[in-house]
Amino acid sequence: MGCNKQCCLIATAIAGLIMAILGGVLIPIGNQLVYDGVKTDAVLTPDSVAYEAWLEPPVPVYMEYWVWDLRNPEQFKQGAVPVLEQKGPYAYREYLAKHNVIHNPNGTISYRPSTTYVFDREKSVGPESDTFTTVNLVAFTLASFFKYTGTIPQSAVKLIHELSKAELTLELSVYDILWGYEDAYLKLFQDELGEDVIPFTKFGLFLGTNGTQGVIWTVYDGVNDLSKLNVVNVWDGYEKLPWWTTPWANMINGTDGAAFHPYIQEDELLYVYVPDICRSGYMLFDKWTKIKGIPVAEWYVPSDLYANPEEVPDNIGFCTPDKYSCVPTGLINVTECYFGAPIFFSSPHFLYGENLLSTVEGLQPVEDEHKIYFALEMLAGVPFEIDNRIQINLKVEPYEFLPLSQGINALYYPVIWLNESSGLDQENADLYLSDVIMPQRLLYAMTYILLGAGAGMFFGATIALIRLRISNKVSPV
Repeated sequence: MGCNKQCCLIATAIAGLIMAILGGVLIPIGNQLVYDGVKTDAVLTPDSVAYEAWLEPPVPVYMEYWVWDLRNPEQFKQGAVPVLEQKGPYAYREYLAKHNVIHNPNGTISYRPSTTYVFDREKSVGPESDTFTTVNLVAFTLASFFKYTGTIPQSAVKLIHELSKAELTLELSVYDILWGYEDAYLKLFQDELGEDVIPFTKFGLFLGTNGTQGVIWTVYDGVNDLSKLNVVNVWDGYEKLPWWTTPWANMINGTDGAAFHPYIQEDELLYVYVPDICRSGYMLFDKWTKIKGIPVAEWYVPSDLYANPEEVPDNIGFCTPDKYSCVPTGLINVTECYFGAPIFFSSPHFLYGENLLSTVEGLQPVEDEHKIYFALEMLAGVPFEIDNRIQINLKVEPYEFLPLSQGINALYYPVIWLNESSGLDQENADLYLSDVIMPQRLLYAMTYILLGAGAGMFFGATIALIRLRISNKVSPV
């Protein structure tokens, strides 16, 4: 009986040791299996799981616009602070696609992206025909161009303005400001110079972008180096940007924000190249949370992106045309890459630009509502929620040759702000849980069960054997 008990304990200890060793061996093997599976699924090759989603995102993407309605246009022209009222959102469903995809032999992919916008009345506060009052963007843009280039005498500029009969402020519809309205200056130029010279008379912030293909992007496919997955190699023929004054500022860093490399770490700087602001920016880790049961990490764009060089010295490279032309904290100057138009981006409601709030009335920045936010699944590097927010501002100032502008104060006038957003729907969340998360959890559970149970059996049986031998030694003969 004693021998049988001892043999049983020895067998249990051996079995437990084998299970523990198997569990320990499975940890690196399991990690390698997961890595290989993630790489196979994530790389941008036609046979990967991620490829079709990269070509056309499976989750709904929306662009929402809020316009700033000028409530005191006459007082504003006389020097009063502009009183602004936010109207929105006006929502459009975005249909994103990539065209003319070419897989290059150096491990990159070239393509042309397109975005088609379809108005969504249910998600909007009103129809596209809703109107608001704003400044005449073309008038101030032309005035700025003529003043700072000096190509046309001021008397001629004044005559152009008078002949155009353009107003300093305009009442426009939401559709007008986005997709185009007939502009008085462009109509005058076309009438005088002909359609061959001036082929169009419409102006809109996003005129010509709906459904049209953009410039060529070239990104890494991640096959040779997974850490470079979707990282921009060349944009519109540029390996570095031509607009800024330092090599650092002109670097094209990061991805387009649609996908990142797998195995993201909390201490990383996640770079994104943003053509709209003509530069790269980066995001920082904030905290962990869950979306539909899936662990994700929240990332945000820090205020450094909008800081004056006195606060962030590296930003001196974004002062154009020289270091004496830096803008106040809270603004991003894109005049150089917008053909001289006095356009300045900011966060909505001048979040991060507290010094700008005294120049306007009606803005109320709230960080959670106005910051840029990404929720990333860190293993695959996939965004599960995005709120990509930005505000478009126009620098207005008095011009001698622009009637009725002499009384206004120089300021950065908010025109519109927008949020490009997407969120994981339940169908894709369930698919991700069943196809990605659950197999990993089962693999790791099996590994640690083997390791834990095996170690428990080994040590338990070993202790029992020791006790049995001690008991046999002290037993009376």
